Amino acid sequence: MILRVNPNRMELLKLRRRLALARRGHKLLQDKLEEMMRRFLILLKDIDKAEEDFRQRTATIMRQTLYCRISSRKADFEEALSRITTRMDIAVSTQRILNVRTPVFDIRELEISKQYDFFTTSAQMDAVIAQAPDYIRALLKLAQALKSLQVLSFEIERTRRRVNALEYMLIPSIEETIRSITQKLNELERGNLTRLMRVKEIVRSH
Repeated sequence: MILRVNPNRMELLKLRRRLALARRGHKLLQDKLEEMMRRFLILLKDIDKAEEDFRQRTATIMRQTLYCRISSRKADFEEALSRITTRMDIAVSTQRILNVRTPVFDIRELEISKQYDFFTTSAQMDAVIAQAPDYIRALLKLAQALKSLQVLSFEIERTRRRVNALEYMLIPSIEETIRSITQKLNELERGNLTRLMRVKEIVRSH
């Protein structure tokens, strides 16, 4: 598609500068896209590890909690759960991945207190409470990785659209416009040269 510009040498110079800038921008965006894709694949591997770790911790805690329920009376089990209190302070910040802000979750404070009756509660409950901090950290690690993946995937898609717009729309349009203006200027120059030669012939004939 030819751009709507005046076919003169000034516009031709501007278009050539614009074309050079578009090509540099395309190269930079292409490099950024490739690096983000590399980080994306690394993040996928991290998520797989975090998911497996979280899944294993969940299975262990569920198994131990189920044992506590089976080995205790329902009323004692529910009473023990009601006497467990948690105090947690999470700081949310950001880090940059190729100028893309991704979240960082940091546990500043995590305290789990147990005030249940040890005589009516299974000893496995203590094991569940002891594993709870690591379980919460594993959950936050997985949540951070998943959110980072979502943000990065959005930026990858946006960058890909920009790369495609430059590669398949803007750059070809500028190149086609430059060719069109160049042809018109060449035709104009040939026309002027032809008229000049006719004028010379007329002058010589007189």
